[in-house]
Amino acid sequence: MEINKIHNIDCIEGMIKLEENSIDCIITSPPYFNFQRGYQRKQGRHYSQDYGEITFLIEDFIEQSAIVLKEDGLIFLNFGYSYNEGGVLRPFRIAERFSKFGFECVDIIIWHKNNPIPIRGRLTNSFEYIFVFTKSNKWKYNMPKNYIHNVWKFPVVMQNQHDKEYNYAHGAMFPIELPKRCIEIGTKEGELILDPFMGSGTTAVACKKLNRNFIGFEINKEYINSANKRLEQSNLKDYA
Repeated sequence: MEINKIHNIDCIEGMIKLEENSIDCIITSPPYFNFQRGYQRKQGRHYSQDYGEITFLIEDFIEQSAIVLKEDGLIFLNFGYSYNEGGVLRPFRIAERFSKFGFECVDIIIWHKNNPIPIRGRLTNSFEYIFVFTKSNKWKYNMPKNYIHNVWKFPVVMQNQHDKEYNYAHGAMFPIELPKRCIEIGTKEGELILDPFMGSGTTAVACKKLNRNFIGFEINKEYINSANKRLEQSNLKDYA
């Protein structure tokens, strides 16, 4: 499959086309169920046990990840929760499923959002998780410093920031700092990174800035068109 390209294909169908043990790292944030955004697989069908979580059976993705990821590869899975949709333990229930396919969670990174959306009547949720999984004990961080904290503080992407430049609306964008930090500690230059839910293309932009190769999958053509515009920019700014 062609690298450094965002392919318009369902994530599972795309992963099946990849060679075994060909991916150095997977960095992604799975989508939430949403009738308007076109996240649904196929004709919009979803699995009843995952309703209110994400729009596909997460184990499909985990199973294919175990096939395509190298033995020393890492998965960085960004996932938050909602008080009203799935509950605060939902990320851990999903993370637990990885153990069924031989993965071990070797780290949990906290993304502390310093501009969260205020919530009335509850504590304002100001963080998301980044779970780090691996298939074996051969993994190793690429540590540029003596130590790095596992609490990362940077702001949420405001939708109007993105819309002004690209006339593009994506309801769940993460800032470039998130994949950038994962790439820096989880990979080396020239290695191949997969984002099977590419969305707005943030992972691809980060890969290009850091001299990594990427493969992306995205079923929404509008998102792909906008992501490609970002990649075509001659002056790659620090997108948020």
